[in-house]
Amino acid sequence: MSQLSVEEAAKKLRFPGGRNALFKFLRDHAGFQGTIPPYHLCFHGFFKVIDGQYERGRRTVYTQTTKVTTQGLTYIAQLMEKHPPEPGKTARGKRKKEA
Repeated sequence: MSQLSVEEAAKKLRFPGGRNALFKFLRDHAGFQGTIPPYHLCFHGFFKVIDGQYERGRRTVYTQTTKVTTQGLTYIAQLMEKHPPEPGKTARGKRKKEA
């Protein structure tokens, strides 16, 4: 099963606004908590959360990274059809300047 980062998924789906706008869209329409998907979406194989850790001085820092599966790409594309994202908007709700 192929896994993509959320940034790669946004590029592949041509999501307006990129990674951060896609996370905002998923929070609004798929029940994401921050950057973490709800359990049922992971259980059904749409997303995968990878736990990691690294050392920062004497402390261990724990991280969680969300990956999108090929089924997840289809799920996001269906969400985009049902709730079309506004073109030209960024994650902060401001319009990009036209060139």
